Amino acid sequence: MISRQAALLTATKGLALAGCDDDDTAPRVTTFTVTVQDVSTPGLLATDRAGGTVPLSPGAYAVFTGSNPLFASGSAADEGTELVAEDGFPETKDAMLDAAANVSQHGIFESPGGPDAGPAIFAGETATFTVDASPGDRLQFESMFVQSNDWFFAFSDGGIDLFEGDTPISGDVTDRLALYDAGTEEDTAPGTGADQKPVQDPAATNVGAPDDDTAIRLASTSEFAIPATAAVIRVTVTPNQ
Repeated sequence: MISRQAALLTATKGLALAGCDDDDTAPRVTTFTVTVQDVSTPGLLATDRAGGTVPLSPGAYAVFTGSNPLFASGSAADEGTELVAEDGFPETKDAMLDAAANVSQHGIFESPGGPDAGPAIFAGETATFTVDASPGDRLQFESMFVQSNDWFFAFSDGGIDLFEGDTPISGDVTDRLALYDAGTEEDTAPGTGADQKPVQDPAATNVGAPDDDTAIRLASTSEFAIPATAAVIRVTVTPNQ
């Protein structure tokens, strides 16, 4: 006949094992720090605006599974993407992500305060944000190439996987970026024209003639000289230990 003490010990071991099973099946969550740096230099563009550098707008980001919840290449931009790409305002896009069923986390990243004491990310400045993710999760963001009418940086292929199998990614992911044309406003060469954000009222929106091609696509280098992505922006992803 088993003693009361032995029975208690057996029950306690059973509970401990059950707890281990729960831990083994729980999704692994890793916190990542994402760093967005403006690496443009004076004279990169042939313009006096911002000394020829390329400021970046504050951006909207999302952690998600499945398809890209921010935009779809080949489709027309929604209001949120248009406001990022034309005017550098990510708030509407961030709010729209509340309704995306495949998004587990979203938010806005911005400058810690630069030459204008505002949210734009100027040359030499760095913005950071953190996200929590599990294997299967992806990351996407939008940030305006400010010396343009409606161009924005984002990851190609709909976003990046934050894990390779069960291993968190780590390091420079700039080569996964692309510069997109939102298809919402007629283009002029980088740093030129009266309808680009640097020469508009800071609060203005939707200024400029509409684009004849309304599809989101890669910004074309056949019509304008566009600096290499790595000459403007650097993005790194670091898993926190």
